[in-house]
Amino acid sequence: MNKQPSKESLKDKVHIWFGISSTPSKQTESKPSEFIITLDILKELHPDCGLSNRIRVANHVSDLAKAKKFEEHAVEAVWKAVEDMLTPEQPPEARHAVLLLLRAVIQGQGERLGPLRAFFFKVIRDYQPSNEDLSDRLEVFKALTENGKDITYLEEDIAGFVLLWMDIGLTADFLHVLVNLVKFNSCYLDQNVSVMMALQVLDAVVCYNCLPSDSLTVFIITLCRTVNVKEFCESCWKLMRKVLGTHLGHSAIYTMCRIMEERAYMEDSPLLRGAVFFVGMNTPTLVLPSFYKAMWCANEMVSYEIVLSITRLIKKYGKELQVVTWDILLGIIERLLQQIQSIGSAELKSIVFELLTTVEELYEQNGFHGSSDKFFSLVEKCADKRPDASVLTLISYRAQSIQPAKDGWIQNLHRLMEKFFRNESRGVIRIKVLHILSFVLSTNRQLYEEELIEVVVVPQLSGIAEDRDLAVRRQATQLLVDLAESCSTHHFTSLLDIIQRVSERDPTAESPMEDVRTAIRGLLEILQSKLYSLPASHASRVYELLIGHLQLHYKSKYSSAVACSIRLQVFDFLLMMRTDSLHRLGFLSKDGVLRFSPYCHCDMGEPEKRGSEKKPAGSVSPPAACLPYSPAFNVLLQCLKMETDWKVLKLVLDKMPWTLQYKVLLLSSPCSIDQLCSTLCSMVHTVTERLKKTPDGFSRTDVQLAVVPVLTAITSYHNYLEQARQRELVQCLEAGLIYRCAKQCVVALTMCTVEMPDIMIKLLPALIVKLTHISATVAMASPMLEFLSTLVRLPHLYAYFVAEQYVSVFAISLPYTNPSKFNQYIVSLAHHVISMWFIRCRLTFRKDFVQYITKGLRSNALMPFDDTQDTQSSFRARSTSLNERPKRYTHTHTHTHDTQRGGERGDGSFLFLTLSLCRVIDEVSLFSPLSLSLSLSLLSSSLSVSLSLSVSLSSLFLSLCLSVSLSSLSSLPLSSLCLSLCLSLCLSLFSLPLSLSLSVSLSLSVSLSSLFLSLCLSLCLCLSLFSFLSLCLSLSLCLSLFSSSLSVSLSLCLSVSVSVSLSLLSLSLSLCLSVSVSLSLSLPLSLSLSLSLCLSLIIWSFLIRAAVSLQSIKEMLREIIPNKITL
Repeated sequence: MNKQPSKESLKDKVHIWFGISSTPSKQTESKPSEFIITLDILKELHPDCGLSNRIRVANHVSDLAKAKKFEEHAVEAVWKAVEDMLTPEQPPEARHAVLLLLRAVIQGQGERLGPLRAFFFKVIRDYQPSNEDLSDRLEVFKALTENGKDITYLEEDIAGFVLLWMDIGLTADFLHVLVNLVKFNSCYLDQNVSVMMALQVLDAVVCYNCLPSDSLTVFIITLCRTVNVKEFCESCWKLMRKVLGTHLGHSAIYTMCRIMEERAYMEDSPLLRGAVFFVGMNTPTLVLPSFYKAMWCANEMVSYEIVLSITRLIKKYGKELQVVTWDILLGIIERLLQQIQSIGSAELKSIVFELLTTVEELYEQNGFHGSSDKFFSLVEKCADKRPDASVLTLISYRAQSIQPAKDGWIQNLHRLMEKFFRNESRGVIRIKVLHILSFVLSTNRQLYEEELIEVVVVPQLSGIAEDRDLAVRRQATQLLVDLAESCSTHHFTSLLDIIQRVSERDPTAESPMEDVRTAIRGLLEILQSKLYSLPASHASRVYELLIGHLQLHYKSKYSSAVACSIRLQVFDFLLMMRTDSLHRLGFLSKDGVLRFSPYCHCDMGEPEKRGSEKKPAGSVSPPAACLPYSPAFNVLLQCLKMETDWKVLKLVLDKMPWTLQYKVLLLSSPCSIDQLCSTLCSMVHTVTERLKKTPDGFSRTDVQLAVVPVLTAITSYHNYLEQARQRELVQCLEAGLIYRCAKQCVVALTMCTVEMPDIMIKLLPALIVKLTHISATVAMASPMLEFLSTLVRLPHLYAYFVAEQYVSVFAISLPYTNPSKFNQYIVSLAHHVISMWFIRCRLTFRKDFVQYITKGLRSNALMPFDDTQDTQSSFRARSTSLNERPKRYTHTHTHTHDTQRGGERGDGSFLFLTLSLCRVIDEVSLFSPLSLSLSLSLLSSSLSVSLSLSVSLSSLFLSLCLSVSLSSLSSLPLSSLCLSLCLSLCLSLFSLPLSLSLSVSLSLSVSLSSLFLSLCLSLCLCLSLFSFLSLCLSLSLCLSLFSSSLSVSLSLCLSVSVSVSLSLLSLSLSLCLSVSVSLSLSLPLSLSLSLSLCLSLIIWSFLIRAAVSLQSIKEMLREIIPNKITL
């Protein structure tokens, strides 16, 4: 009795351990028994209990799960305990035990799992690694879906899992599950998934079994249709590649070619597209005829697939394709172009044009072996839709056949121009055609020029002036210009008419004048060429066009930058026109070469008369053309009146003086010089108001500086100017004396004094006073002194001058005698001007002028030398030519420098000494002829070049005069002889060392001549009471010696004119003295000798003045001894 309870208690303990109750209650009788997962079991599954123990307990729980129902939430507790055993780091047996536990739980607790089904499905789907434990995972999936029949809670994710499993674990068991999934759950499966499953099945059949040949057609048709679906395209292509790799590959290709060729399939475009795709991806070259037949199906997708296949073929094997293959390809492309027009698909059109571009690239690489003519015919059919590069290639190909060796080449050129120039809107293509036309004309002009102009050029380019494309107009105009330049037939007029329409086109903002500039520049080139060739009427026509175009500018008031540049070029050309004495026209080229035309003249009457006189009988001279300058002159006047661009106006003003030099050019036609003068005078005051495009700092002075040279040139046309216009010209120049153009105005006034004396004689007194207001500057020195020097040689202009005007002249000249401010030439010229005006003034004014002049010389010529030595050196370094002396005249010895300074000072004040001496002699009234001769000799010698020469000549004449005067006044011949002899010797010896120190050859000869002459005259005085024959002989001998020595020396050192004048001087002296000898028989010797000497001195003075008027002194200063002294 006691044992029994113990046994029952042990049994109960075991039942309690395993969750089994020995005494069922009422509840257990009504409900199935639930197994309780105790904490002890969960502890046994904990990771701390060891892997083997956990696997054992998991297997035990699996057995319990199959037989018992777990309590609520027990499954979750068990999964949490074994979850870590499915990680990839765990050994396979652990993962296997967990998968078995999941399968047992799903099988035993399936109806009670609920949403846990979806959780366990994700565990199976996301199992890592995915390609391991496939069989165990498949068993869990089969248990979870009841072998594919129940997908509750798995509807959304089951399709993706099936596709994934087909890639990694496609087995017979899975196919059975797949069949049940499709069979029992088709409403939950996506269509794509179904198709993919079917493809996978077919793939399994091809890979693991033999595809029956009877089912090949159905198999191919299935794949051809399925490949049109984007999602299955890659799978179908892989499957087809597997099929083509089997023994059925050739049959498969044949089947697809038969599908493309049979009429029965022509309406099934998806089938045809799939067949084209599969065949094109493998061997498209062999099946091109099938492609061509498939083109009968006018379907966009089929054509698109054919284009893709052909493009792949050409890109990969284009250079290897033969002529036969290219013929089929070009036939397919032609059919495609036809379908583009009928279907109108933009995508198909784009890909076909890409195919054409691919073939063109192959053609440019010399890899195209088909018919080029056939291909470019296809391109030409769609040329209006092809890109520019494609059409340019087409035009270049067509241009190869435009040559005289080809039949109908001119008509081909005309058709090319008609299609790609007249009916084309793209500028690049039209310009390309013009280039081809230009090339054809240049190579075939000699033989076919007239035919080409008549058939092609004139019909195609006659309306170029109305063309909207600026670049095309420019190119076409340049072509016409080049053609017209060498054309000498009657077609020249037609070409020129077209160019004229271009040049007269009304410019707008949308259409600038670039083409007009091209036309005008071309006309200038044509005129330069036609001027020297026949027929001369061509040059006349071009000349008229240029003049008319300029008139159009001012009529329409063109002011754009291009219009100004056009006027600049045309005016520059017109102002280069020149003419010769035969009235032949010529143009000055840019290289400075001037060539006159034998066919073009500036007037017709005189050349024709001259030509008729010179041509031989029976000869016929070519017809000459008249290009009168009056139209160009009128346009120049219009420019001066209306031009608004300063650059154009300045060009005209700068070049007009050179044109005015050719009087025949202007006077041979009615050119109004008077109107030109009036316009220029008014421009000075009004032109600045209308000018718009002027540089910075522009003022009225700039206009005056440009106008004054033209007015200066107009002075030579004074015979063609009215008196009022001449007066206006002079007044305009006087008004410019207060501006920066004063220098140019003084030069112009100098010309006016020479050319227009009748006007200047009235305006000269006021002008002289205005000139005194101008400061003595280096810039004004030369023109002012030259003006006075020129005026002094025109005595009729200042015949009525009063003392005030003479004083003004001296006031103008005296400041320029300052050697510290002005160079040697200016100072010398100033002394010359003062001397000449002093000589020319009335005798009654001289005494007053001497004091004024000497005072001015002291303040200008002498006072600067009173400064210190350093100041003198600095002045000379700045203002004189001392620093320009050659090195041979540079000495370091102090005595030499002192001598030079003494010479400078003495010669600088030589005029002052002369004037003072004349005044003393006049006051003493010793001898009136003597004073006159002495003053003339000293003034003349002051104009000589070197100091030694002046001193020598002075000593000569002074000794002569004093000897004669003393001999005439003294009653004792012996005393006069002695005194004159001593004085002559002293003066001659005084001049000799100076001449030796400066210029030996010239001055020594003059000094010796003066010495001999003094001795001769003394001897003659001594012997005057004894023998007249000896007197004549000795005098003739001495004068001959003096003449020869003086003439030879001066001719060697001075200019020819001066030496000739001094030779004449010697001759006059000899004659005068000979006359005095002859007269001495009846008159006293002293009186006759004095008169003859005075007469000879007067003649010598006038000769010197004549030499100076010829500017020999100026040349002597510059060329012979420019650095001898500094005045």
